[in-house]
Amino acid sequence: MSGANSHREITAEELGELLSATGGLRIDQSDVDSATTFDELGLDSLALLGVITAVERERGVALPTEAQEARSVREFLAILNDTLRKAA
Repeated sequence: MSGANSHREITAEELGELLSATGGLRIDQSDVDSATTFDELGLDSLALLGVITAVERERGVALPTEAQEARSVREFLAILNDTLRKAA
């Protein structure tokens, strides 16, 4: 991705797709909303690191270390989208 799209916010649905693609999980998109925890999805810390790496590569941003400590979709999206807004 490049240009303006590389720094646009990511939705819970898009994160669900990323989790499926990079986290090694088959996730039903209807099961992912901002209140969903990574434990509920069966996502461990190693899989989350894979998602972080994919986002950093695709979006050209470095996420703060606190992204690795996020426990819910809401928390992770807040960190991710705040980082993307600052990079825009």
